[in-house]
Amino acid sequence: MVLAHRLAAGLVPAAAVLLCLGAAAVSAAPYQDPPVFSSKNGALRILMIAAKRPHVALGDVTTDLWTYEVCRLPAPGANACPSGTGHAGLGGVRLALQPGDTLSIRLINDLPPLTAADADHIADQPTLIGNPTNLHTHGLIVEPHRAVGPSDTYGDYVFLELRNTHNPIPAGAGHPGIDIARNAVEYEYNIETAHPTGLFWFHPHLHGLSLNQVSAGMSGAITIGNPADVCGNAGCVDALNGATIRHLVLKDTQVAPGNILKTQEEPEFCAGAPTTGRIGFCRGQRLPPASAADPGFDYSGGKWFHSVSGQIYPTIDVGPSGDVWRILNASGSRSYALSLVDQASGAPLPLQLLSIDGVTLAINPSTSVADLTTRLAGKAKPIRCPGALTIGEGRAVCVATIEMMPSSRVEVRVVRSDRGGTVEHAVFETAEYPTGDNGAGDAWPQIDLAAVLLQPRNIQTPSVVALKDVTATTLSAGGQLLAPALLRVPGSSTMLPASTAGLAVAVAATGPAVQDFTQAPTAAVTPRQLAGAVEVANCAPLAPGHHRKILFGYPQPTTFGLGYVEVDAHGRDIEATRIPITPFNPTIAAVCVPLPGGNAVSELWELQNLTDEDHNFHIHQTHFFVVQGGVPPGTTMPQVLNGNLVLVDNVPVPRPANGPPCADGTIDAVRSGACVPSKTFVVIPFREIGDFVFHCHILEHEDGGMMARIRVVATR
Repeated sequence: MVLAHRLAAGLVPAAAVLLCLGAAAVSAAPYQDPPVFSSKNGALRILMIAAKRPHVALGDVTTDLWTYEVCRLPAPGANACPSGTGHAGLGGVRLALQPGDTLSIRLINDLPPLTAADADHIADQPTLIGNPTNLHTHGLIVEPHRAVGPSDTYGDYVFLELRNTHNPIPAGAGHPGIDIARNAVEYEYNIETAHPTGLFWFHPHLHGLSLNQVSAGMSGAITIGNPADVCGNAGCVDALNGATIRHLVLKDTQVAPGNILKTQEEPEFCAGAPTTGRIGFCRGQRLPPASAADPGFDYSGGKWFHSVSGQIYPTIDVGPSGDVWRILNASGSRSYALSLVDQASGAPLPLQLLSIDGVTLAINPSTSVADLTTRLAGKAKPIRCPGALTIGEGRAVCVATIEMMPSSRVEVRVVRSDRGGTVEHAVFETAEYPTGDNGAGDAWPQIDLAAVLLQPRNIQTPSVVALKDVTATTLSAGGQLLAPALLRVPGSSTMLPASTAGLAVAVAATGPAVQDFTQAPTAAVTPRQLAGAVEVANCAPLAPGHHRKILFGYPQPTTFGLGYVEVDAHGRDIEATRIPITPFNPTIAAVCVPLPGGNAVSELWELQNLTDEDHNFHIHQTHFFVVQGGVPPGTTMPQVLNGNLVLVDNVPVPRPANGPPCADGTIDAVRSGACVPSKTFVVIPFREIGDFVFHCHILEHEDGGMMARIRVVATR
């Protein structure tokens, strides 16, 4: 347990910190939810401006952040929000959508130029000096539509660089395989009626600058549907409709001495700092050089802030009817080990887990703890709910701690488990979270995130609620993940089955131009190829019993990369298919998945970690589930496993048990037998057609090259 680990290490629990601080902890400002923009009549049209926000207050310091200013789109082609209508805080905004909606975003790049000190990858990618950006709607199951002509809009297509033409850009600078837009770009996302409801988010996905822009403040939440959509009976609906719904956006921000924003995060910023009094932040420290080649660093006088929806250590008042906390890890690279710690006892309080990564849990009441822990993708360890005799009783799952790597989302119900007559004081905290051993990986610090007051529970408020099986619906023949594929007709919001869309999508959109962009000549396939009207070369389905293996490694000591190989029905690597572990190359589709007749397919993927630190696998345009304990060669995975399916869009890929021999992160150490990589098996449904990516969502690793392009096409 997290608390036991801290006590064993001789550290002081958060409860003791609060007792020492006394009134200082009680005086925290009340928590406020992010501003919300809700769809109307099936649509939400917004203007989003990425820009520097000077002199933003974080605790007792001010610094310059980069955030999105968001308002409803005042007019087509608008470049500014009317006075008093925009919101641009560190916690971002929430876009509230319903199934069947259309989300339209006009994104403006007004970011400042960079210097070589701002980002690690400017030397490799000179165009980054101009601070280009783009947008990804994380977790949404939407088409990665590539605009066809200036009258068309982009979907969730990340091979796009939106430049601020007022910034310097080296002559001839550009990325092969990447489209270039100037100043503004138009996005449109079609949310299908079968889309799961829950919590998602948006953030920039510009390779080489993702960490910098997310760390500087550029992100926001997306919700689809309503919290009570998870409910399996009327009692649950009544309980959640009576609860307070909160959207807790977790983001860490490093401010170096002199109040200078540090966007290239240093995980050892607070190394050696006192472990007490970390109320919303820890203090920067001086780390001396470890060797003659290591300059060390000195951040003494700086602070590493950990905000909750833009606020430093707020007070959350949980009322008599309880809360639903929808928690988003919007940090660039840091991981959280979250718990709600009782001030009096120092013990973590039980939380009912409602959903992970935007999809409600589907739990068999008779499941074993081991099976359920695997299904939860290692993100939480289940405990018995208050008053229950077994794990999963009443299809309810409770947890004491939640581990959230970057991009994870969870929804939990917070309510007093008893009906005591006094207010219960607690602390919402993250414990230390190491992602490596013996100096490998990162050691994310313990921080107290918020003070929490739990009011006595109403007599009619249940301690747990019953959930419905959203996962089975999503994976049904008519569900979002396994229904026949749809493609958007260029220049409109019309969606057509891939089997009939070949001619329609081949026609360039007509009408007034909505954006100015240049398409990369060596990038994506044509719309007719995507729709299956023209064959795509080198895109064959997996043979029966075969699966794909993705290798996480280090192509060079200073870079990150992914490798690939197909595995046959006997568990043997097919060497002719091998792609060496290499940094991201946007011109190459490392994986191509054909959909026969535009019908969805599911594949088994094996994720192997060849390094001595943890990674976090994420794939766009779909969700997937984790398979317990590996897969024997030749086994065909059923769609339902023991009645338990938990859909996720990111999963931790843990470091090998024998980490040190894996330090070089290459296939050579594996072939010699010195490194025994960890293996995580996932089943991935593919249904959205187009080009997108899979990568490690620790953004330091993604920016460093741990990402690959994938292509999904329809075939006849």
